[in-house]
Amino acid sequence: MKRSLILLAVLALVALVACSSGAGQEPIAAEPTTAPATTEETTIMEANELQGVRWVMLSYLNAAGETATALPDREVTAEFGPDGQMGGRGGCNQYFATYQVDGNKLTIGQAGSTMMACEPAEIMEQEAQFLTALTSVATWSIADGQLQLVNADGQTVVTFAASEPGSLTAGTWSAVGINNGKEAVVSLVADTTVTAVFTEDGKLNGSAGCNNYMTSYTVDGQSITIQPAATTRKMCTGEGVMEQETQFLNALTTAATWRIDGDRLELRTADGALAAQFTLQAAQ
Repeated sequence: MKRSLILLAVLALVALVACSSGAGQEPIAAEPTTAPATTEETTIMEANELQGVRWVMLSYLNAAGETATALPDREVTAEFGPDGQMGGRGGCNQYFATYQVDGNKLTIGQAGSTMMACEPAEIMEQEAQFLTALTSVATWSIADGQLQLVNADGQTVVTFAASEPGSLTAGTWSAVGINNGKEAVVSLVADTTVTAVFTEDGKLNGSAGCNNYMTSYTVDGQSITIQPAATTRKMCTGEGVMEQETQFLNALTTAATWRIDGDRLELRTADGALAAQFTLQAAQ
């Protein structure tokens, strides 16, 4: 009898554990802020005029409920994809969100973003107010190349202008950050310039900080492959210059995707790590 009671107790404990396993555990990732799009919604998104355009913010509704002009020299952008994802640059950070569209109705989910801090403080204030404005959007309209996002009260919360998408071959790109191969992106050594010029025929050349380099590249949509570069044979004596050159040339070969936002070019690895970041210096 005693053995039977012990056995029953063990079985009951096993059942209790089985029923309670996983209870109370937090999900690894937050749930989407909007429901997954249906086939019909996806078809509507594929057909709408929001897509295929790089939108640059002209004005937004600020925390005081007033229409404020976008800060100069800090582009705030939005791009809408056919998969229900949208995002861009908030003026400092990259942001991303889901969206759903049905005719002129538009819902944008709570945005996530990178976590950089920028100066002056007005940049961060504008970014926060812009991202808040996006979540209040109820309808959209396009007229004369401008996109207006309107809330449920009929207030225009963000106005954008259409801009041409950036091109790799737009001019000379000057590096501002390089992956050093040690899981860090570092700024350039003082008084050095690292450049990249992409040509229409698939050639890439520039200065690696000491030597000139030349190689080839191929693109397929936003994917990019850059071959190992040949260089001239100079030796530069500045501290860290030759090490930076090696890091830059290695970083180029790790690039798997490219993205242009205004005058900024980012090359990223297949894992999404930043390989190199550039600003456009001179248009061709």
